[in-house]
Amino acid sequence: MLDIDRMGTPAVALVSEEFASGVASWRDLHGFDPAVVYVRHPIQPLNEAELRGRADDIVDAVIGALTRT
Repeated sequence: MLDIDRMGTPAVALVSEEFASGVASWRDLHGFDPAVVYVRHPIQPLNEAELRGRADDIVDAVIGALTRT
């Protein structure tokens, strides 16, 4: 993600909310504040309809993160 940002390409990381502390640690370690959208946890056991629902929940946040200036 850091390399993508350096190239000036809009990017956003999609992360399960369970890993928010890991993102914070990574941010502190690298001194870089990536665009991150958190997805409700858990993700792995979801069926296709449930997964689509999670995607619907975050689509506006993803678009916002990609278009922020």
